[in-house]
Amino acid sequence: MPVDELTFDPSDPAVTRNPHPIFARLRAEDPVHWSEPMSGWIVTGYDDIVDGLTDSDVFSAERLTNVSKHLPEAARAPAAEILRYLNSWMVFRDPPDHTRLRRHMAAVLNLPVFETLRPAVSELTTMLLDQLPDGDVIDLMPHFSILLPGMVVMQLMGVERDRLLEVKRWSDDMMLFIGSARGVPDKYERARRGAVSMATLFKDLIARRRADPGDDMLSQLIVSEVEGRQLDDDELVGCLMMVLNGGHETTANLINNSLLALAHNPDAFTYLRDHPEGMQVAVEEFLRFDSPILSIGRIVREDIEFGGKQFAPGERVFFMLLSANRDEEVFDNPHRLDVTRDPNPHMAFGKGPHFCLGTPLARIEGQIVLSEIVRRYSRIELAEPVEDIAWINSLVTRGPTRIPLRLVK
Repeated sequence: MPVDELTFDPSDPAVTRNPHPIFARLRAEDPVHWSEPMSGWIVTGYDDIVDGLTDSDVFSAERLTNVSKHLPEAARAPAAEILRYLNSWMVFRDPPDHTRLRRHMAAVLNLPVFETLRPAVSELTTMLLDQLPDGDVIDLMPHFSILLPGMVVMQLMGVERDRLLEVKRWSDDMMLFIGSARGVPDKYERARRGAVSMATLFKDLIARRRADPGDDMLSQLIVSEVEGRQLDDDELVGCLMMVLNGGHETTANLINNSLLALAHNPDAFTYLRDHPEGMQVAVEEFLRFDSPILSIGRIVREDIEFGGKQFAPGERVFFMLLSANRDEEVFDNPHRLDVTRDPNPHMAFGKGPHFCLGTPLARIEGQIVLSEIVRRYSRIELAEPVEDIAWINSLVTRGPTRIPLRLVK
């Protein structure tokens, strides 16, 4: 197939489910590729992605700044309500705003804080696995992998656990605005309702914490100061939305993608049962093998030649982390799951100044959850062909919409 017929089309369910073959072709034949379906550049090579994500002077994270002008007229009013909060997400800001917001967040989201959550993660993992319904086949998505990371984040934020599924629906709807591929009906109005509902909840929570501070993340964030400046309420709401979405969806996909990998690789499952001390290294391989984040989007700031192509200001670029983690120039046998792979310089959580602050927590949850599942069961099996399972319709996150398994004791 000639290069001009190579296309990454996220509206194709088969491509969404398994983009690795097309990414391998693109890395070999057209690593910096213009995609008509995405109206933007697709970058698939590891080194090019490192270069792009570490150069915020050329590649701007502020990809929502001019989004309204490209929307249908009817979508602009809903978009304005959503952007009120999304514009406070540090993932959509460049320095100096990004630097300021990140300093606030890093003061309350860091390794020592995350380490204190280990007992809670272990307790929740045991509780949820004990409560799994009996039956030959169990969809772990609603019974476990959606619940666990959400409960952990809710505890971190000081939100009641019984609000979890309600808030998760709001978050999913809001993310339609920035993450979904085309073809989702009513996505702007759904996203607006989700954003407004989440903002209402969080504003009430902020007011309560101002009146009666606790030891949770929000109470600390409210009083945090950077160069004498505190976060305003819209910034606080935006930070909470970002933490909820990032800490919930990404970890759920890490769990689901790892379980799928283990179901397809029973030798790896057996190895980890026999070598539980190897789980820390194994989690890094699960993150590389099928990353929970598909891509990171940027906007070109200036005319530049990149990867042999000419980029123009305002063009969109999608840096495909999933592809970087299978780059043959960096990883030996990249399409093989090797739970002993070390070193493992994957880019599952990005690169550069926007590297994910929640990375340590995702690692902790992955290590505890997968260790307990491997300890409890002799094997896990996918209960239906993977081709029959739909994948999340998103340009940001990556994972199945359900995960029907047989858990064999």
